[in-house]
This record gives sequence, structure tokens and C-alpha cells, in this order.
Amino acid sequence: MAQEAVYHEADLLHRARTGDHDAFDLIARRYSGRILATSRRILRNSADAEDNVQNVLFKVFTNLWQFHGSALLSTWLTRITINEALMKLRASAAERHRMDSACRTSSKKPAEAHINRMNPEAQCIARELACKAMKSVSADLRDPFVLYAVEGWTQRELSATQGVALQTVKTRIFRARRKMKEYLKGRAA
Repeated sequence: MAQEAVYHEADLLHRARTGDHDAFDLIARRYSGRILATSRRILRNSADAEDNVQNVLFKVFTNLWQFHGSALLSTWLTRITINEALMKLRASAAERHRMDSACRTSSKKPAEAHINRMNPEAQCIARELACKAMKSVSADLRDPFVLYAVEGWTQRELSATQGVALQTVKTRIFRARRKMKEYLKGRAA
């Protein structure tokens, strides 16, 4: 059954790459729920998440030729979704920073009122570091980690879809975490 789904997905990908809009529509319908869920987790706003789904699907449609099949299509779509959502957050943080700067220069309120807010720049830097830490991990460790930690897949689901033992999935997730921590400690030192 799983092989039929993969074959069907490969057929859809081939048809979509050759310009078959119906095939791309089927791919979009199949994965839009997952894209929306991931977007909501990151953006924490339904309207922004729905906009992100549209951005992701457009990006996938225009860059479908770049998918080489070395990972699952769902993994590739998740990575695009995460990147688009993080770019949206960075843009929002920059806009908030500009608004805060404009408010500070035009208002006569004391600066202490702004101290209690979370610093958008610090949030952006933390996200950047997290992205770099994830990029420092090899794809065979990173992909299961992203699906588990970000997408919410269970370890059993990962084991079944990747065709590896459950213990292997657990080990890959553990090693991905450890390597990211090591990377971040090295950057802090």
C-alpha cells in the first residue's frame, strides 16, 4: 500500500513537472493541511498561516523542478513551509522594530515601558541560530528531527514511512539534537 502511494506520488510529480495543473492540484490538496498546520505552529496566527500556505504552494509550483527526490516530498514541502514562515516572522519583526522606533521618537513616554517587551531582534537572531544549527546537521538526521519536532509525527510513523527500525529513528532524533546543541555551544564560546 505504501509503495502504491509513493508510485502515485512519483507519477503526480512527473505529470506536474510536465505542466499538468490537475496533478499539481492533487499534490496541493494532499499536503495543504500539513502545510497549514506547520504554518500555524510557527506563525501563531490563522490568517498569516493561510497566506503562508499560498506562498508555499506558489513557491513549490515555480520550483518543482528543483525537487530531486533525495528526501520525501513531505520533507521538502515542510522545509519550504518553515523557511517561508520564518521569513514572514523576520519581516514582521522588522516592521514592529520600525514602528517601535517611530513611536519612541514621537512619544514622550519613558523608555521603561519598552523594556518589558520581547526584543524582536533577539527573537530573529535566535531563529537564525536555530536555522544554522539545523543546517549543520546532515540531512539523514535533520529530516526525521524536523518531522518529529516540528511536524508532530510520531516516531512509529517515521519508522514506517522511512522504512527503518524504530530505534534507528530514535537514535537519529537524539543525534540531531546533540549535534545542534554542540553547534550552538561552539557558537556561544
